[in-house]
Amino acid sequence: MKRTGILLREKLSVSRCLPFVLVAITFVVTGCPHNQYLVELKPQGNVVERTLVFYCEDGVNTNTGVPNYQPFGAAELAAITALYPPGGLTNNGLRYVARGKFTNQFPPDVGGVGAYTCLTNSLGETGFYVERFRGNDDLAGMTERRFQAADQLADLFVGWSRKELGHEPGYDKLHQFLDVDLRRDLKNLGAYSWEGELTGSYTTNASEEFIVRFGQYLVERGYLTMGDVPAVFREVYGDDPPALLHRIQRLVARKMGVPDTEPVPASLAFLADETTMEKSFDKYLAGTELYRAKLKQWEEDKKLNPDLKQPEPSEVLNDAIGNLLEFDLFGQPDHLAVRLSLPAPPLHSNGRWDKAHQQVIWESDIEGRTNATHFPFFCYASWVQADGRFQKKHFGRVILVGDGLTRYCLWRSSQNQQAGDEWDAFLAGLRPGHGLAEKIDAFRFPGEPAQAGTNVQEKVSSPSAYPRELLKAALK
Repeated sequence: MKRTGILLREKLSVSRCLPFVLVAITFVVTGCPHNQYLVELKPQGNVVERTLVFYCEDGVNTNTGVPNYQPFGAAELAAITALYPPGGLTNNGLRYVARGKFTNQFPPDVGGVGAYTCLTNSLGETGFYVERFRGNDDLAGMTERRFQAADQLADLFVGWSRKELGHEPGYDKLHQFLDVDLRRDLKNLGAYSWEGELTGSYTTNASEEFIVRFGQYLVERGYLTMGDVPAVFREVYGDDPPALLHRIQRLVARKMGVPDTEPVPASLAFLADETTMEKSFDKYLAGTELYRAKLKQWEEDKKLNPDLKQPEPSEVLNDAIGNLLEFDLFGQPDHLAVRLSLPAPPLHSNGRWDKAHQQVIWESDIEGRTNATHFPFFCYASWVQADGRFQKKHFGRVILVGDGLTRYCLWRSSQNQQAGDEWDAFLAGLRPGHGLAEKIDAFRFPGEPAQAGTNVQEKVSSPSAYPRELLKAALK
C-alpha cells in the first residue's frame, strides 16, 4: 500500500482543517499486491511476435529474490486469454505467459491501444511502433476537474470561516486570503502535482523535484519559512497534532491582521483543539449542498444495497482533495516493462537502448485498469534497415539510410501498383558509374512532362520529383 495513502488517512482528521498545505508529502511505496506486466516485441517483417508475461505479486522474497506470487484476477485473466490465439496462454504456477503474432494492431492486453507497421521495398525497410498504456488523454477535462476541485475546497474553507469567524475583526482580510490567494494556490498545487507526475514518468527524481519546488512555492507565499521546515516535518511525521494546530492557528491570526507578537484572539481557540475543530467543520459540511447531494445519491444506492453505510460529512472534503491531487489513497500502481527487439538502435524513440540485448526498453508504473485520472504511459520507436546488397549493386554503395530511407519508404508505400512497379523496374536497371545522377534525374512516369516548369510549385507537383531529388541528394 502506498505510504502516502497511509499518511494521508492518518492525518486526515488534521488536514481537514487545513486551509493551506504546509508540507508536501513524499511518495514512498511499501508492499501491497499489484500486477506486473512484461511485454516483449519481436518484429518479423509485417508481423510482430508479442509475448506478455504477467502475474500478481506482494513484494519480493528477500532471501530468494523471487516474487511473492498472489492469485491473478480471474476476470482480467479471462480477458487476456481471449485476446490471444487458442493455446496462446501458458502458466508456471501463478506466473502467466501469453504469446501471439499480430499485424498492425496490438491487443489491449495491458490496457490501451498499440500499432505497428513495416514498410519494405528494394532499398530497405522502415518500421514504426507506438502504444499507449491505460491513462487518460483528455488533458482539458483533467485540468478542468482539478481546478473545479480547487474551487470546491476554497469555497468550503470560505464558508466554514464565515460561519465561525464572520463577525470577528479582521475577517475581511482572512476572507480575501481564502477566496483569492488560497484558491489560486490550491490550483497551483494541483498543477504542480500533475506536472510532477508527468515528468516523473520520463525523468529520474522529477517527482521529488516538483515536491520540493512546491514547498519553496509555499515559502515564497508566506505559509512558512525555511526555518520552519524541520519543525513542520516533526509535527506532521512525528504525529504532533497540537503543535501543528497551533501553527495553523497562528497563521490564521496573521491573515486576520494580528501580529505574531500579540496573543491569538480567543475566537480562534477552536483551531487549537482537534476534536472541537473537527466537530465544527463536520457541522458546517453537513449543511452544504455537496453533502446533501451525497445523501441523495446514498438514498438511491441503498435501494440496491440496503447495508450501504451513510456517508460522513467529511467525505465531501475527501472527494475534493482526491479530485485535486488525483491519486489512489489505498492502491498500489501496477508495473509495466516493454522490450522491443531491433537489429540496430532506433532512429527515434522515447525508450532506452540496451546494446547488450539489442532492445529498446521502456519501464514505468501505470495506474489500475479502472482508473483514468493520469497521463497514459506512451512508447514509440522508429527504425530502418537498408538493403545493402541491392543499393551497392545499383548505386555502387549504400546511399540511403536513416531518416532519408524512412522518407523514401513512406513515399514508395504511397504509390499505386502500376507506379510502384514502374519505379522498381527503373531502379533495377540502374548501374553505378558515370552519369548515374543524370539517369535518375531523367526518369519520368508515363504521361509526366519531360521537363518540369521553372516555378517551385510545378516542380513539387511532378510525381517523380520527390524520389529523384531524394536519391540525387543521397548520391552527393
